[in-house]
Amino acid sequence: MRNRGITVLSSPLVLRGLRELPQNSRWSVKQAFAEPRTNLAISRNGHIAAYSPASRELSQRVEISDAELSGDAKSILVPDEPFVARPDFPAAFAWDPTGSLLAAASGTWHPELHLLNARTGEFAGRFGAFRVYPAHLCWSDSGKYFTASSDGSEHAKLALWMAADSPERFEPLCEMDRASAAAQPSADDDSQENSFFGYGAVAFRQDEKLLAVPLEHDGDWSDDSLLLVRVPTLEITERFETNGQVTQLSWRNDRRTLIFCASGQAYSLDTASGEVNSLPFAAEMCQCHPSLPLCAFYNSWLKNSAAGRIFIADLQGNKMIDECHAQGIADIRWSSDGRTLYCVTQDGVAYLFDCPAS
Repeated sequence: MRNRGITVLSSPLVLRGLRELPQNSRWSVKQAFAEPRTNLAISRNGHIAAYSPASRELSQRVEISDAELSGDAKSILVPDEPFVARPDFPAAFAWDPTGSLLAAASGTWHPELHLLNARTGEFAGRFGAFRVYPAHLCWSDSGKYFTASSDGSEHAKLALWMAADSPERFEPLCEMDRASAAAQPSADDDSQENSFFGYGAVAFRQDEKLLAVPLEHDGDWSDDSLLLVRVPTLEITERFETNGQVTQLSWRNDRRTLIFCASGQAYSLDTASGEVNSLPFAAEMCQCHPSLPLCAFYNSWLKNSAAGRIFIADLQGNKMIDECHAQGIADIRWSSDGRTLYCVTQDGVAYLFDCPAS
């Protein structure tokens, strides 16, 4: 009888094999980085920003990897910030539309926003001192505006800047705080004011005249509200109630419909009529395609399975057109031209979807 051997392949080798084997699907998989990262963000050109793992220098660094190309990651030193060897410390990143600038904030750094130049690999400086750590950072589609929003405190706020290529040139425009939330429509009672918990992740409409932001309320079972806010005055124009906590939101390419996820369910909001509809998808993350009526979703849990999935949905027919099983997705992003969807897990696995032309 012939001896039978058992071959054990490491995770990176398996992922490389998946990417190199002929595939009928439009999905490909690779290992973008080796060590797990709790917080990360993907740019529109597929670059991944995350904190570097511990090194001998014991200095704080931000590491930039490529979701498509293999190779050594680029590290940017953040001066005057002590290294904190904890995988769970709070952190937030946001790429500008060109993928040149990276804004970052950390609960262990100086209480200011940090700006890094990804092309030169240099730390550009600090701006925007804050009292409550801003967990949500966002650039508008053209890069004209930048926002930072915070939650978890009665002192939380949403701040808006006219963006620039250096921190000294960022121009503060307006802020929303607890008083702004209490003065909005439908929030004229004491219970709404006293339950203020802050502002969630912001989504700019494509024309940059309006943004959507969740207004969070205190309590484990509290429902968020969705605010539509004018830019650059931050004047609240509309308020819509949701079922549960809003985890992500994205404007559809028609500039009228807002797709959002709340408590594991996907919804659409027609901002013209005010109609909110539940979509036939369970999801915690969503990103609308820049030019087609498509949306990428991530659902962390499937019925009768411990695995989750990334899937692409046609928003005109409300039907799923493609999917890929995945776990632990930390961020999803369409490329600027809409040809590629980038999805990255906390363990460094990158899932890429080749979008059809129509």
